[in-house]
Amino acid sequence: MATYNYITQAQFLTQLANRLSDSGELFWSHTEKTLYLQEALRTFNALTGFWRGDFIGNTSNGITFYDLTNTTTFPNTLRPITLRDTDLYGVIQYQLLEPSIGVNPWTGVSTQFSADDLINSVQRRRDELLGVSGCTISRRTIGASAGRTLLLDSVVDVRRLAYLPNSPGVNSVVWPDDTWGEQSYNRSYTTKPAGVPFTYLLNAQPPLSFDTDRPPAFAGFYELLTVESGPALSASTPSSLLVPDDWAWAIKWGALSDLLSKDANSRDLPRAAYCETRYKMASALLASAPALLAARIANVPLQIDAIRNADLFRTTWQALAHARPDTLLTCGLNLVAAAPIPDAGPYSLTLTVVQNAPIPANDGDNVQVAREHLDSLLDYCVHLALFKCGGLEFQMTTPLLERFIKDCAQYNSMLAEWGNFSKIMQEVSQQEEMMNPRAVPQTQGA
Repeated sequence: MATYNYITQAQFLTQLANRLSDSGELFWSHTEKTLYLQEALRTFNALTGFWRGDFIGNTSNGITFYDLTNTTTFPNTLRPITLRDTDLYGVIQYQLLEPSIGVNPWTGVSTQFSADDLINSVQRRRDELLGVSGCTISRRTIGASAGRTLLLDSVVDVRRLAYLPNSPGVNSVVWPDDTWGEQSYNRSYTTKPAGVPFTYLLNAQPPLSFDTDRPPAFAGFYELLTVESGPALSASTPSSLLVPDDWAWAIKWGALSDLLSKDANSRDLPRAAYCETRYKMASALLASAPALLAARIANVPLQIDAIRNADLFRTTWQALAHARPDTLLTCGLNLVAAAPIPDAGPYSLTLTVVQNAPIPANDGDNVQVAREHLDSLLDYCVHLALFKCGGLEFQMTTPLLERFIKDCAQYNSMLAEWGNFSKIMQEVSQQEEMMNPRAVPQTQGA
């Protein structure tokens, strides 16, 4: 694969130090500037999808769903989720003028913040971002039984439900409906004999539970695709952020907004408002971000569609005889299903994705960005570095942020012209959301 070889990380950081008039690294350490470069690269990729690539993985006999971020299933994936909560604490501490050594132990010198402040703010914003964006979809199974089915308290939203009986019967999708619809058009649904459930009900049921229009007749499972919050964070054990690496900075801005909104000496409402704006912008963009762009099986192009479309127009796709897949079905930025379900094969999948931004491992590694973007990348690093100064010094860097965003927009406009169907490819991962919206669009100002 071709690479950019014109500037190393060390050279970039020297240029950044010169831009900051801190060549002696008295106010911004080498480590701190490295973190800002990493965040700038990830932000640039999040806003542009600049780095794209192919990786190869294999199907498995009888396995329907595949997680593009799973390094066990796909050891060569270009979209692994590698960042942990501990990766955010350091940069947050730098930007709050606290010692950047994490939260275990906490050694803050200002008494404005505590380890609990950082941990809880990151956890709250991580869970909020997962819920708002629906970027990461989980697959889980629950035993199918008569009566109300209870869900784990981590479940935010149910995106799809299927009934997988052991025997006899066939796998079948269970459609979302509501109590009003059932009592209006299927009045006897509460007294129906056991059979194959056709609908599930959520809107009049207690939170974290659902009913079906009839009890399942055969032992088996409900298969759910869900949006879920993450595990509780702790000072002692690093935890996955569960969002794509290139969007982890969104959690950072949300956490900083909370930390700078505290009722104490730490309060800085102008910067808190700025952080909240950055967080909301990222949340909206992540909800429409691209991930999978194209796919091939044994080097033959595969159709890519939404799971909802397969459920509507290929209703028995999950019950067909296992065979070589001809379609990939998307849900969220991480999950795909193979239709039909693969047989023994195995079949080689080549997946074209917006990959994680390549991050230099050491000072001698080259920064993988085109020359025309170098100056705006430096601009953004200066903007990040001046955040800890606050006040007018930070406000004066707003044009640098605007220039960086404008450069991202310019690249996107060029990318759109490189092919007649660029927009369609960018929206492949959002087909499920288009066909099966998570929420009714809010009116402006609501």
